[in-house]
Amino acid sequence: MTRVLSILLILGCALISHGLHAQEVTEPLIRPELPREWSRAVRGFRREHNFSVSYGYVVSRWKGHLTDSTDIFSFANEGHQARISYAFHLPLVGGLGYYLGTQTSALMSQSSRESEGGEISYGLPGLNVGLIVNLSDRVRLASGLELGWHRIEKLGLPERFERKRISVTGETQTWNGQIDYFYELSWAVQLTYESSELTYNSKESLALRKLSRSWSLGILKHLI
Repeated sequence: MTRVLSILLILGCALISHGLHAQEVTEPLIRPELPREWSRAVRGFRREHNFSVSYGYVVSRWKGHLTDSTDIFSFANEGHQARISYAFHLPLVGGLGYYLGTQTSALMSQSSRESEGGEISYGLPGLNVGLIVNLSDRVRLASGLELGWHRIEKLGLPERFERKRISVTGETQTWNGQIDYFYELSWAVQLTYESSELTYNSKESLALRKLSRSWSLGILKHLI
């Protein structure tokens, strides 16, 4: 009987030890549901890969002239824009760093009183650079400049021009500012404001200039 009890005691101790060891191995180092532990993964700066998808509202003002005409036209339109972007973040000092990235977008504007038709345009992938500040594990601010091109399809012009619609590709310069709020360890809500200028000049004396402002809301994924 004593020998049986000894064997059972040894087996029980072995099972308990194995269970404790398994718990130590399988327990996650970072539990996403506990924000106070995010700092172990973030370490003051959210590095490397960031992907975002957003949808927003755009207000634009067009100015320019066509061919040999000296008549300057100006009209406004409003529309909606969908954007997909990528950025690679690198630290400088503490929570301050910089990013390099690219983005593409699609814009659709409705016709207005000043122009016969609306606008459909596509943002071709360009270069996006800027500075970024991680205020905390949850909140991040960024501001930068994007250089790229936009393809405008069938832009509606004022009724007094013979050419009612034109399609062109113009160079763009865009200043952007954004706020990211992380509601989970690697998922955030992103609020973005952009101010952009598009210019187009052709050999046929066609000159166009477009000033735009946009506000968008999106979802961001940080690959930790």
